[in-house]
Amino acid sequence: MHIHNKLKIQTYLTFSIALAGIMHVLFGIYFAFLGIFLVVALNFFDVLVYIVTFFINRAGKTRIASFILLIKISVFSLTATFLFGTSVNAHWFVMVAALPAVLYLDFTKIQKICIAAALPVLLNLQLSFPIMFYPPFDMSDNTFLSFSFANIVVLSGIFVVALNVIITHRISAMQLKEIDDIRHISNIDPLTELNNRRSAEDFFEKLVSDNQTIPSVFCLIDIDDFKLVNDTYGHDAGDIVLSTVANILRNNTRQTDLVCRWGGEEFLVVLPKCSFEVGQRILEKIRKSIEDEVFPTEAADVKVTITGGASALTDGDIKSALSACDKNLYEGKRNGKNQIVV
Repeated sequence: MHIHNKLKIQTYLTFSIALAGIMHVLFGIYFAFLGIFLVVALNFFDVLVYIVTFFINRAGKTRIASFILLIKISVFSLTATFLFGTSVNAHWFVMVAALPAVLYLDFTKIQKICIAAALPVLLNLQLSFPIMFYPPFDMSDNTFLSFSFANIVVLSGIFVVALNVIITHRISAMQLKEIDDIRHISNIDPLTELNNRRSAEDFFEKLVSDNQTIPSVFCLIDIDDFKLVNDTYGHDAGDIVLSTVANILRNNTRQTDLVCRWGGEEFLVVLPKCSFEVGQRILEKIRKSIEDEVFPTEAADVKVTITGGASALTDGDIKSALSACDKNLYEGKRNGKNQIVV
């Protein structure tokens, strides 16, 4: 069974068992007041059964707990009608058992069909009790007990539906949160906490679909001589450089911009709805900030520079824009590095 469905059933059973247990405690007190101690003993036994069912359900055996709850409510209904007759309305409790059993509980389709067929038979059997015999305890004039059973039946039906709605809503919220968490994990680079290449593809689709005519600025950025940093100071120092560069990129761009780790020591910056002149100024500010930054590592204080290749997107052709960025990036590398080539 799916873990969320099992949680839903387990939670429902927990509340149902607790409600049934409290109900029998109250009825036990009421019958003790009336002096009918046989029924007090039966209610005490019912409470013990519900306590055992509670722990079975808590252990995760929801199907066994469901069967016990169903059988116990049905037996309670039969016993109460046998002892007091139909005037107390206890026979309707088989319907209380039928509703969750058929709609919500952990039964197979065949089992649910059998339950749906068997419980109305039990109801009709109880309705025929007055024809077959006289109940041991005459409660025909006990208005309190009659209304109590009737109200419990109605409230239990409302409880079944309401609790199902509440649990379903909460589990749906949990599922949505899990989906968001999974999506976040799959779209975020764990080291730099920037978007990754997968996330960039989604961003490109949205960028093109929103408005292809609005200019955007693309820039591929590569940390110069990054391999030398790793070889000289170690990979931990390299990770510090990557994380700090990522922070500088993040701090110098808008929330609507894309900053992602494109691969290794390479980053992609996309500035949508931005003119090429403004984009150049932003990228130059980023380059200068990284050039001026001191990266403190355990081995030494490290200085690095970046080289970037920028291009403008005006016609929605993402592939061409990235190709132009790549070409400009390599030109910058050949021409001395530490520059943004447009």
